[in-house]
Amino acid sequence: MLLTIIFAQSTGQQPGQNTGVTISGEIVDGAINGADIIYQSFENDWAELASGTSSIYTSVVAVSMLVAVVLVSFASLGWYRKFAESGFSYNFVSEMVFPLLVIVMLTNNGFLLANTTIALKDVSANLNRSILSITRNGVRLKDAIRNVNADQSFILATQTALARCEKLKDSEIDSDGKITSPRQICIKAKIEDAQREAQLARKKRGMSSGSGSWNPLDIGGELVNSAIQGLVYVILSGLSAGFQYIVQLSFLLVAYVAPIFLVLSLLPFESKPLYAWLSGWLGLTLILISYSIIVGIVASAIVDKPSSNPLLMQLIQAIFSPLLAVAIGTGGGMSVFTAFTSGIKFSVGLRK
Repeated sequence: MLLTIIFAQSTGQQPGQNTGVTISGEIVDGAINGADIIYQSFENDWAELASGTSSIYTSVVAVSMLVAVVLVSFASLGWYRKFAESGFSYNFVSEMVFPLLVIVMLTNNGFLLANTTIALKDVSANLNRSILSITRNGVRLKDAIRNVNADQSFILATQTALARCEKLKDSEIDSDGKITSPRQICIKAKIEDAQREAQLARKKRGMSSGSGSWNPLDIGGELVNSAIQGLVYVILSGLSAGFQYIVQLSFLLVAYVAPIFLVLSLLPFESKPLYAWLSGWLGLTLILISYSIIVGIVASAIVDKPSSNPLLMQLIQAIFSPLLAVAIGTGGGMSVFTAFTSGIKFSVGLRK
């Protein structure tokens, strides 16, 4: 079967070879550590951004600085005229503050702007961690997600192991002349082994014990579709990891383009592109925390009542939660941008 080949290779075994290595631990490691691995994969990029050694960011800053110098040079003609007319008046100083701030933020390869962006990133990450640390139904959301993923991963591994039991005879006579059922003995042993390994894995990783009880009949009844379920499980896991990867990559890309939006804000428009950048960052933050809340609430609801369907949590993580989180984040970001622009128009009207 396809799953047998895939899972066997994940443990270094060849198809059909049994070296005594169980596959459950490998699957669980990928299920509960996936988000951490994705987050850590971008740590080097953020470190380069903070130290000013990111070639992409320095290139963007160099172009933005050139544009800023040109725009400030044109604006200085108007400043000279106002200074000649009224000296250091309030309007003269207020017009100079923002352009000078832009120049300062972009100096030294955009060091100040980069670290300001990283501070915003830390705020978003800490907010997400705080949400995942909330306790619901007696368990933290983060632990609930880990536990449910672990349970359903072990169930899938158990189904794969049970598929081999189906090849055994339903009944036979042993050496003592008694009628036995090798198939049922194998199924019972595999389920008990999987439950024991699940509890040991939870204890090893400091996870709460939960109920860890699955209905053997439910698991065995789904053996016919185990190959299809395994393929769908792999696809859904990839979609879930891909969504989290895109969110983290989006934060990095928004950080890279910050100098462009900052410089474009020097143009004499009422609505500053910088507000659009801030709204975009807030939208991504809302997507991140909305996703964590949705997945966490669902996981906490089923953590003490494990489902025998290994696709339940993956379906929620890969399809429904991303769609809802993106809708909430996009709507929130657009609302903030509208509030920014409306506030600017209102203030401009009052000054007139």
